[in-house]
Amino acid sequence: MNFLTVEQYQFVKKQAKKILNTCVTSRDSKVVQAVQMLVSQEIAEKLNHISEEKQKILQPILTLQTKEQLESFINELKQYVIPFDMPTESEIKKLFLKDKKLKLPKLDQFNPIEVSYLSWFDSGTNRKYLVYREAGVLKGVRGVFSPSNNKGICTICNQHSKVGMIMVSKKGTALGTYKKRGNYICEDSAICNEALTDMNRFINFIDVIQQKY
Repeated sequence: MNFLTVEQYQFVKKQAKKILNTCVTSRDSKVVQAVQMLVSQEIAEKLNHISEEKQKILQPILTLQTKEQLESFINELKQYVIPFDMPTESEIKKLFLKDKKLKLPKLDQFNPIEVSYLSWFDSGTNRKYLVYREAGVLKGVRGVFSPSNNKGICTICNQHSKVGMIMVSKKGTALGTYKKRGNYICEDSAICNEALTDMNRFINFIDVIQQKY
């Protein structure tokens, strides 16, 4: 009975941690109740498509008070996650046919229930690759990645983390010309995936750097 996408799972995890953090840092029961109510509302809005039966599965989130309870809740939640549909190496190669010496990542390093997209960095070419599915279709984009050694806001997940600039080039209308567009994203894609709670942000990011707008 899988009913949570990876991004939704990450969203619920974030809300669960918010409740626990409030319980740990505040002794005011009214503050705790206010946060619980807020979390309940945000989950209802995010997951307004699920049945009452499935909503009951998430109800224990409102009773979390200890780290052990949080870990138990998250582990229980994993069984309801729709895993990322992992591509094969052959499918990935077809996305980047121009890269004759494409350096592929070890696919078993990605946990399908923890990632909404795949990403890896090729230090030999300074290229960062992003592979994702949109409406079930496997897609990919690559760009030159320059670490900034600073923290900033990631365009994909909207969190404050160590970021770098990814720059994507496309042929211009005039012969021999190119257009470049880029933005800052998390240097560590695992951290980015954990913070990504809205896949629309990712798709919008891709659309912008690929100059669809």
